[in-house]
This record gives sequence, structure tokens and C-alpha cells, in this order.
Amino acid sequence: MYDIIKGNYRHAEQMHAIESESFAVPWSVMSIEMELMQEHTLCFVAVEESTVIGHIYMRHIINEGHIVNLAVKKSHRRQGIAYALVAALSDVAQQMEMIGLTLEVRESNIAAITLYKKHGFAAEGIRKNYYVNPTENGIIMWKYY
Repeated sequence: MYDIIKGNYRHAEQMHAIESESFAVPWSVMSIEMELMQEHTLCFVAVEESTVIGHIYMRHIINEGHIVNLAVKKSHRRQGIAYALVAALSDVAQQMEMIGLTLEVRESNIAAITLYKKHGFAAEGIRKNYYVNPTENGIIMWKYY
């Protein structure tokens, strides 16, 4: 069983390990630490005992949230953790009276696109060649409140 709690820079090393197994170009530990120390960044982590098994973080920009990264440890995928993390972030965004949440997702990442659609996100545009390793378009998705 896991809990979802607010994350902070002390979780950065474990978050980096998850991003390293999840993304072609993961953020460095220092980059994650710096991001999580920003006043405008909000993070949730899924923890099992004291181990981070998933995380999501966003930047609060004026009246909207931009989801920066969402990742779940390979050994814990397909267990509803990503769904719960998006739900936690979405609930807080609504409480903060944001107009909505946005993100980019690789166009080939069908699992992530399906997850976001289950949360009410819709594709609204394309960022050409947004991702590298391999080069791929990013789909811009939005969920409005």
C-alpha cells in the first residue's frame, strides 16, 4: 500500500532514479532539487513506507498549472499510482482556483495519453519535434475547470 504526500527537494534523488528509468532525457538531481525549492512548484509523491514509487510536479503560473513531469517506478506501474497522482494534483489545482492544467506528452505515449483523457484532458495542439532521443512531437493537452 502507498500514500500520496507533498513532495519536496529531499525526495529529489529518488525522483531522479524513477525519471532515469522513465525518460530518455531525465532531469538531474540538482535540477529536480532546484525546481522543488521554487515557490511556484507543487509536487506530490507516492510513497511505500519511506520509498518514493511515483511523483508528479507542476509549475503554478498565474492562474494555471503546467505539469512538468509524472513518473512511476517500473516495478509499480499499472497499479493506479499515476492516476492517483494526477487526481491529487488536479484536486489541489481546483482548490487554488486555477483555470486548468496543461502538459506535453510524446505522441507515441498512448498509455499516458489514455491516462490524461480519463482525467478530462483533451489534445489542443502539437509542439513539433518537442522531444529528443528520439525526436518526436509533443501533444499539448489541457484540462479546464
